[in-house]
Amino acid sequence: MFARPVSVPEDLGEALAPVAGLWARLGGSSTRAWLATLVRGEVGRLRGLVEPELAQRVLAERLQRRLDEQRHPVVDPVGWLLKRGLPQQPGCWQRVCDEGVRMDTRGVCESCRVLVGDRRGLRQRVADELLEERLSGRLVLAERKVGREAERRLQKAVREELTRKEAARERTAAEQVVREASYELKRQAFAESEWERTAAPCADCGLEGSAGLCLGCTEHRGIKVAVDEATAFALVLTFDAGDGPGTRALWRECERATRTVLEERLLRLRAEGHDVTSVAFAGRRLIEELRDRRRRTAMERLKQHEEADQAARRAGACLLRKQSEPHTPQARQAVREAAEAARARVAERWLGELLAQLHSMRPPCKEPSAETTDWKRVLPELAAQALPEDASCALFEQVSA
Repeated sequence: MFARPVSVPEDLGEALAPVAGLWARLGGSSTRAWLATLVRGEVGRLRGLVEPELAQRVLAERLQRRLDEQRHPVVDPVGWLLKRGLPQQPGCWQRVCDEGVRMDTRGVCESCRVLVGDRRGLRQRVADELLEERLSGRLVLAERKVGREAERRLQKAVREELTRKEAARERTAAEQVVREASYELKRQAFAESEWERTAAPCADCGLEGSAGLCLGCTEHRGIKVAVDEATAFALVLTFDAGDGPGTRALWRECERATRTVLEERLLRLRAEGHDVTSVAFAGRRLIEELRDRRRRTAMERLKQHEEADQAARRAGACLLRKQSEPHTPQARQAVREAAEAARARVAERWLGELLAQLHSMRPPCKEPSAETTDWKRVLPELAAQALPEDASCALFEQVSA
């Protein structure tokens, strides 16, 4: 009886096509299964180096190239595939190089060409030095020994080059170790400083583990800044630059009225059972909305000034002259947008100048003395407060109102 010829696995048909004859000579099925696993692994590795659909073709070209270079019949198919056929043999540092051929482009590897040029240059340099010494009389050597002397010097130069490269690699590795050690020290120092930062008490109320400022005090500071800005926007168009005492008195009165409006809203939130932090959060949102409304009002009034109107007309006329079709709706819209942008720029400039002048005349800021909260007393009181189940929803409704 004749045995059925062994064919390559279907999923590796393209990759193993050049060695189908060798594959048919493999012995047991376990050997073929083991080699097929290795081939699939090599194909998978090649998919990470070249386009995935080209991986099997690249491996097939490698096997065909190795077979063409084989000068005698393959006696041991398994050994040939493991040691000669499958392994990639880069001639340089390129990951896609295989015996001087780039696997991604199937062209000549330029890095290998550079290395070959370096080797040729080294050989030529050794030959030139030897010839110069013989011509100058420093070296007397029989003609038959010239080749051996050139080979000896070439081997010496290669060994020196290898020694130099090895020393460079060791130096680079040592520097890398030093860098890694310094990185580790920096990471440890950062972790320690970060732990100290997060463990620091609140600078305002003294709450431990607040990273220097707790949430409630953060909101209170934001409220203070927003109140100052809201007061400034309310007075920026009404203060008298020549009356310093009057401006300071007007500032105090406006600030007091602003805080009164805010406190009325916060009292309602406290009466509904919201905690301190939630009330502070809502207060900051409310005062920021008031500040933004006052700023928009000031900007709208500044945009109506004659100088802003002139800037808007000039910008609109300038853009209108550049339009090839000035009567289209798109052109008119662009002119209106340019005019409004110019009007806004003038208003922004005036607002900045007026705010700077107002801040130079405002009452001096008095920083409140930091008082440490007695949390052993306050926390039980806060815990005893009953909060409604819909406190969060009610809070956001108050903020959005």
